[in-house]
Amino acid sequence: MSAKVLILGNRLLGGMCLDFLAALEGVEILLVLNPDDDGVDGPGGISLKRRAAAWGIRTIQPAGIGDPEVKRSLREFEPDLGLSFSYARIIPQEIIDLPKSGFLNVHFADLPKNRGCLPVVWTIASGADHYAATLHEVTAELDQGAILSQARAPLTEGLTAADIYSACAHLGFGLFREFWADWSKTRAFKSTPQDETAVTYHKMRFPHDRWIQWAQPAPRVARLINALTYFPHPCARTYDAGGKEIGLMGPAIPLPQERLGQHGIPGSILITECGLAIRCAEGSVLVHQVRIGDTLNAFSDYIASHPEGRQHFSSPETPEYSE
Repeated sequence: MSAKVLILGNRLLGGMCLDFLAALEGVEILLVLNPDDDGVDGPGGISLKRRAAAWGIRTIQPAGIGDPEVKRSLREFEPDLGLSFSYARIIPQEIIDLPKSGFLNVHFADLPKNRGCLPVVWTIASGADHYAATLHEVTAELDQGAILSQARAPLTEGLTAADIYSACAHLGFGLFREFWADWSKTRAFKSTPQDETAVTYHKMRFPHDRWIQWAQPAPRVARLINALTYFPHPCARTYDAGGKEIGLMGPAIPLPQERLGQHGIPGSILITECGLAIRCAEGSVLVHQVRIGDTLNAFSDYIASHPEGRQHFSSPETPEYSE
């Protein structure tokens, strides 16, 4: 059965779904690219522009999807199904209403938890015991559409945002393939409204403004560092003893108090049986890399190159932004 599919977005999940659909017989695709997609894969994600060119897929790349000419093009396409993957613009209701079978999105969280921005960051930072992907209907209200399906996996110690983002993309791709197997035969699907009593929501603000709060327990400090480890995106930060801002990146591993080789104030460097660590209010944290600008150095190399008196970190106290 033939189908016209409208895809909006970019990045890893979009690339996997684009490749999957492009290889099928009878599927016609119109791809709306993110404005900043320059056609080059980078450490922060893949380019749908490049993949679409390889498949010979028609694309448009407007600054905003509300442009009258863009709306006309989408109406003329007459899509059967709309899909959104990390699209960088709000989708107007008149565009949401265009596909005959509906408009769907994959959100990298266990909806209704972690609606809004940075869902992977908040999943890790909040101490969740699992990560998830949710296939849901697109609505004018962000991430509030009814749920078609969800997939979850354990969030084990030391996993970073880069790890979880890739894992969520694969979970989401699995959800989409299962959806497609049924929808391509019936052109119908079932969905369940979200539980509004269980909602958490986050704006485009990072936990603690990315400042590492050394006066917190080691597991929480490690979660913040791991949640913000996805180069080249912004990472967790702190000051050294000389007042210079540096970034710290994971995988960060918390060590319990009884494994410390020596004691000190939060933010001080410790020598443990596992290597160099940073003291927290309870326990300590092993970190992987120091980031200064876009330059990465092993944490042990950074410490070795600094005088003993500078081996202490501190950060301003900040609120943890949950809205």
